[in-house]
Amino acid sequence: MTDSTPSLGIDEIRPYHDAEVPAVLHRISHKASFFHLMRHLVPEFDRAALLEALSGTRSVAEFQARMIHRAMRGILAETASGLTVSGTEALDAAAPRLFIANHRDIILDSAILNVILHELGLPTSRIAIGDNLMVSQLVTDLMRLNKSFIVHRTAPIHLMQAYAQRLSRYIRESICTDGQSVWLAQRSGRTKDGRDETHTGLLKMLSLSGPSAHCESFAELRLTPAVISYEYEPCDMLKAEELVHQAAQLPYTKDDKLSMIRGIRDPKGRIHLGIGGPVELPPEPDAKAASRNAWLRELAARLDGEIRRQYRLWPTHFAAWDLLHGSSRFAGRYTAEERAAFEAHVETRLLEVKGSRYLLRRQLLEIYANSVDLCLPVQEGSPTAGDQ
Repeated sequence: MTDSTPSLGIDEIRPYHDAEVPAVLHRISHKASFFHLMRHLVPEFDRAALLEALSGTRSVAEFQARMIHRAMRGILAETASGLTVSGTEALDAAAPRLFIANHRDIILDSAILNVILHELGLPTSRIAIGDNLMVSQLVTDLMRLNKSFIVHRTAPIHLMQAYAQRLSRYIRESICTDGQSVWLAQRSGRTKDGRDETHTGLLKMLSLSGPSAHCESFAELRLTPAVISYEYEPCDMLKAEELVHQAAQLPYTKDDKLSMIRGIRDPKGRIHLGIGGPVELPPEPDAKAASRNAWLRELAARLDGEIRRQYRLWPTHFAAWDLLHGSSRFAGRYTAEERAAFEAHVETRLLEVKGSRYLLRRQLLEIYANSVDLCLPVQEGSPTAGDQ
């Protein structure tokens, strides 16, 4: 850090400490908006049930067990037709790690990981979440109670480096000093088009703290891919609508609050969480900037390869590919009933938005089909499906 770069403290971004929990719970339990929000997210929680869950809660772990885990299991029981997981055998409470995750839903991706960790008897993970989602003090309180820390997506240009250094330092201290795992999306914001890709800028941010040697720096973070796969993509029509507007260079206003609620409440079919194996780091680069940047690109490619190996391709993905290409290439990957159910889903979603039916339908299908083009070659060692 240069002398002209300010050093920022972490209190502005960190989750709440246990000592702060009672006061925060007292504050939110006196807000009508808390009960209104929870009725949207978890209808089965009435006011009495919520107050009972909060009563006597004195720590973050208790809040997560009494409120978040219970709520998440209720949401999954109502909106998903099954949750499976693989790769958890390598997880160890004594080895906190940085979960590098593909990102498809604002709330559920990290919440599902924490459901699994809790049920395995392991400490839950801290969660990186963008400041754009802190739409109110209530939402900020709930997020920080749930071990979320704030990532500033925008910053004054003269503070950008300091913000990145603070974030890097906090993530490393969480893992290496506090013994707390961290969930971090592989890119800024959700994947909208089905193409999960690790941004090298994210890896560069991580390299701002710790040892100067890349291999030593990343080895102590224990990079672990956490890959979520939904049979029915959360907010798929909202994503398609946004992408169509962007392609046409038309104005589009995102509603993050709507996306949070829709992502939680809409049916998702089957869900799989795959925990990848340890990512093998490239050989240490020399001190030249070009070599170090090339090293980060190679690490991103290795992470992407493991994420694509772990991604679960569902019948919806293959049906979408065939519908998009007017093909029967993957007819063996879905039943007639599964294809009909997916086509009905597409038609229902198209009724929700205005605009070119052709463009919206095509974009919606691409969200699912792109995962086939990206992941199947890695999983089967075959040429890209779209090139055949």
